[in-house]
Amino acid sequence: MPTPTKLTVDFSNVADRREGGRSAHVPEGDYLLKIAGVELKSKKDDESSKYLNWKFSIEAPSQFKNAGFVYTVTSLKPENLWSLRNLLEDLGITVPKKAVGLPLAEIAKSGRVMGATLEDDEYNGKVKSKIAATFKKDQYDATGAPTATEDEEETSDSDDEEETEELDIDDI
Repeated sequence: MPTPTKLTVDFSNVADRREGGRSAHVPEGDYLLKIAGVELKSKKDDESSKYLNWKFSIEAPSQFKNAGFVYTVTSLKPENLWSLRNLLEDLGITVPKKAVGLPLAEIAKSGRVMGATLEDDEYNGKVKSKIAATFKKDQYDATGAPTATEDEEETSDSDDEEETEELDIDDI
């Protein structure tokens, strides 16, 4: 059968592309991750239990740049908000100690980068990389170790500190 010059195909009932993408599996160690998305979700068995599902792409080391995505979650339960604060601060976002409105869409589109220690996570016989810890991007060392601890940073020269671009975090 010859190839037709025009083919009519009805896509009206075809599901849209699912967001997500494949999960990365890379060697354990330290990486630079760039934010690729964030989504507000609820636990399936408890609609009142909310969390943020974060999606990151690998920026460095460069040989893993197209390895897939790395995901992590931060609970919105009051006793777990320290995890969200740490992640936001490691992305370079100043978080005041008060109730605020987070501009999730703006954060997701910001292209901000942070450092993260990735480790293997096995589930249902599949291994993927998961975020074990996060840190500011200026602490990333391509040799695989964060360059300074928080105690060392406090004694460093204030001129060396990374300036953070303010996001419009609304007061509530």
